[in-house]
Amino acid sequence: MQTPEPRQELKRALGLWSAIAVVIGTAIGSGIFLVPNDMIKAVGTPGMVFAVWIFGGVLTLFGALTYAELSAAMPGAGGEYVYLSAAYGPFFGFVYG
Repeated sequence: MQTPEPRQELKRALGLWSAIAVVIGTAIGSGIFLVPNDMIKAVGTPGMVFAVWIFGGVLTLFGALTYAELSAAMPGAGGEYVYLSAAYGPFFGFVYG
């Protein structure tokens, strides 16, 4: 009698680098192939396009750090509903939701 081979399954885990790759791929999407042409027409040089992309990345980083601080200060479930309710009252949290 033969013993059955052990069943192989994929590991259900997402490591740091895999998660970063998914986020970058989602953020960039197919727009990376379409937007630079319009941007060069608007700003004039490829160097300025890079400067605009970097500036946008820095602004995005500021937003992410702001949400990190809010989530550390108010760890309740609900995201922006919790933040707006705490800052402006439950009406504005409800309106956002």
